[in-house]
Amino acid sequence: MSHIGRDNMKKIGMLIIIFSIILTGMFSGCVEKTDQRIIFESLRDAPLSPGDPDHQDFLDNMHKYLELYTMNIDGSDIQRLTNNKYYESQADISPDGTKIVYSIHHSPEGIMDGIEPGWEIAIMDIDGKNITNLTNNTWMDTGTHWNHDGTKIVYLSDTAHRTLEDIENYVPIQLDVYTMNADGNDVTQLTFAEPGEIYSDPSFSFAAPSKILYIHDDDGATPQNYDLYMMDADGNNKELILRHDNQDLQAMAINDPMFSPDGNTIIFEAKMGEDEWGHEIYHIFTIDAYGENLTKITQGDEVSEGLQQFSPDGTKMTFDRVIWNNATDGIRKIWLANADGSEEKCLSSFRYEGCASWFPIMGSTDKVNFPKSNF
Repeated sequence: MSHIGRDNMKKIGMLIIIFSIILTGMFSGCVEKTDQRIIFESLRDAPLSPGDPDHQDFLDNMHKYLELYTMNIDGSDIQRLTNNKYYESQADISPDGTKIVYSIHHSPEGIMDGIEPGWEIAIMDIDGKNITNLTNNTWMDTGTHWNHDGTKIVYLSDTAHRTLEDIENYVPIQLDVYTMNADGNDVTQLTFAEPGEIYSDPSFSFAAPSKILYIHDDDGATPQNYDLYMMDADGNNKELILRHDNQDLQAMAINDPMFSPDGNTIIFEAKMGEDEWGHEIYHIFTIDAYGENLTKITQGDEVSEGLQQFSPDGTKMTFDRVIWNNATDGIRKIWLANADGSEEKCLSSFRYEGCASWFPIMGSTDKVNFPKSNF
């Protein structure tokens, strides 16, 4: 899930409510017992107290205090993975459960919207050790996902190689989808944006390894009106799956598409409008891989829901829900639901965390068993 595709969800999270975090602290929800785990980002160990020597730095640069954690999907056994002042986000666990690939910014400053130069792609062991950069560029690389066997990573990169000065001087955005080997070698460009054009939010199918989902906007103008596409893993056979203004959807944009484990269903978030305070509202939908049977699966109204992902067995999903109390006070938490959106349960025990991704389900041979696809 790229920063472009989720920039508004991230802004909600990043601007969220520093003071309401400080004032309100922690509260919990009840969920069923399970041994499945997720990885997520949180501010739960940030210097929230005004008496902390790093408190002012936290107020000025909140992003550097976001760390990666894991927990069971009953909310128990929370374990911290990272402990630094980098900005780690969008963690994705390898199919064999041994590695984590994610986006990292080593010098996060101020309010960030996710398209700054300095974003790199890094990999680390499942216990948070041996952090290694896979990219070392002066421009933005971000938004990673593994392929079915952990040999390839798909991601988003700024083909224009823009600097902060370029962005300040309104050099047009130009974002493309790339793949690379798990060690960072064999970088391959799959899309070829013109200035002002955006290809974003790429993710592999595990059941049909030759397929990649992505979104596309052809002019880069604000707001971006992304449509949903699919292509082959070599960049060929680009196919429109769903337009944002489809008569049954009538959204402003489509973001963060991902396949279900069996490859038959696509889950995505759609920007539907704004609330009374001007916060952007997203809801979660599914559609089949052939572009039919569009279904809204989250039940929120004046809340924003997104950054969704199916569990490895396809029976559950996690997603972020942001609830605004007024123009400046809100809560961002991780929620669990059945794959059809039913039986929602809150996982978070802290008021600012999200961007959950699932650990693979390991079998007796320590390999993941992926269902067959209809492709």
